[in-house]
Amino acid sequence: MIKLKDILLEGLSKNKVQSIVDRVFPQIVQDRGEGRQGVPEIKLHHDIYARHSGIDDMSGEDSETSEAEWDHKKNTIWIYYPNMKNEEDVIRTVLHEFEHTHQDPKKNEKYREMGYDNNPYEMAARNAEKKWRDYL
Repeated sequence: MIKLKDILLEGLSKNKVQSIVDRVFPQIVQDRGEGRQGVPEIKLHHDIYARHSGIDDMSGEDSETSEAEWDHKKNTIWIYYPNMKNEEDVIRTVLHEFEHTHQDPKKNEKYREMGYDNNPYEMAARNAEKKWRDYL
């Protein structure tokens, strides 16, 4: 039996997340310009562990909290759509990850040693998220 609380706790549907991305991403690219490797592709996936392992039903400790990541080797932004709670989450996520496409992946390896909160690239990405209302 499906309970109301389970429905309310679910994230946005894959189609809804894709619809938001399709609407806002072209404007974000127009406003910010292409990334270092050109305009990245944005793909949706249901789980970070499943994507990395290639095992569809794989999950792990970060499955319910991982929102997105930029794969600089393939210039692809991956959004883990079950963890998107609302339109704000989607827009913030796209802005955050798109900011990373403008950054040097080699420097990011060094900056990661500083921890997430002190990493200047993560600070810039979190700052980029603040413009999310511009894309409503």
